[in-house]
This record gives sequence, structure tokens and C-alpha cells, in this order.
Amino acid sequence: MGLSSLRDLLAGSTLNRPGVRRSINAAMVVQAANRIIPGFLAGMQVHEVEAISFKDGVLRLRTKTAAARHGVKGIEGEVLRKLRQDFPVLKIDRIQAFLSKEPSRYEFS
Repeated sequence: MGLSSLRDLLAGSTLNRPGVRRSINAAMVVQAANRIIPGFLAGMQVHEVEAISFKDGVLRLRTKTAAARHGVKGIEGEVLRKLRQDFPVLKIDRIQAFLSKEPSRYEFS
């Protein structure tokens, strides 16, 4: 990173680019969801659900079992309400849960 890049970053211009801002917002929503969701789930389901991405108003969750996926359907309203409260300027429309025991190659660790 050059000196001019660092200067732009510190001035805030880099962070205000649309793609960068979207990525930062998505990361914040995913982290918040991973903090919120365990409080609503019971038992081992806490360890079987992980938020992996947020794009175009859709929060994607990976569930390791069908029971965990069903559990997510039961708490969807509460999670959406909490996320909308925490991020009032973002459009958070719905939660999409899919069953996968292993992370996909598109997920970042």
C-alpha cells in the first residue's frame, strides 16, 4: 500500500466507495447475526448454524442439520427484527437457510 493509498484511506474516501461500503456493511451484518442467532437457538443447534453472507437484503445461513434449518425458520422473525434494529439504514429483507455440512468453496474463513 503506497503512501497515497494510506492517505486516501485515512481521509475516508476509500471507505466511502460503494463496493467497499457494501462489503463492510455485509461483514458487519454477518458478524452481528453470528452473535445474535445463538441466543435464540436451543441445545446443539447453537453450533449447527452459521451466517455466511449478506447481499441484496438477504442473509444466508448455513445449517449442518435439517433440525437446525427448521429451528432457523422458527426464529427468523426475531433475528430479522434485531438486525433491523441494529442496522436501521440497511435493507434486510429475509433469511435464507440452506443445508450443508461443509463450507462451500465460496465461503471465506
